[in-house]
Amino acid sequence: MQGLAHLGLSAATDRVAGRLRPARGALCLLTALAVLGAGAASVRAPGTAIDPDLVRVIRFMALIKGGFALAAFAACLWRLARPAAPWRTAIYVAGPPLMAAGAIGLWSVQGVPFAATGLHLGMLAVLAAALTDPDFLPDPSRLGRGRR
Repeated sequence: MQGLAHLGLSAATDRVAGRLRPARGALCLLTALAVLGAGAASVRAPGTAIDPDLVRVIRFMALIKGGFALAAFAACLWRLARPAAPWRTAIYVAGPPLMAAGAIGLWSVQGVPFAATGLHLGMLAVLAAALTDPDFLPDPSRLGRGRR
């Protein structure tokens, strides 16, 4: 835990009065529900015939976007270990599930416009919140002190 001490983080940063932060639990719950819901909705076959090459391209893109959703989930889970502004907390909780559901929707080629819209809105929201959050990444000037 000494590695986290220079960032001002302790082993109990995700605990508030002996329990997990509610935002982190909500993020995990919403992501699980989004994955299960999108998976259940993607079981049926597409209503129209689609070119197999187009399906391969869309699925490859969905795979890449699913990786982005996984990275966003991990980053938001990490960030929610510390208090954030209420609007940022809402975005950190809602963005990754929206991205995950969109990636699964693209993979199944079900409602591609809706899936792509949800995926990209979630990605844009998380990115905008993270880039404007002064506490998202540690200050590099504090990391370098005492190491040379």
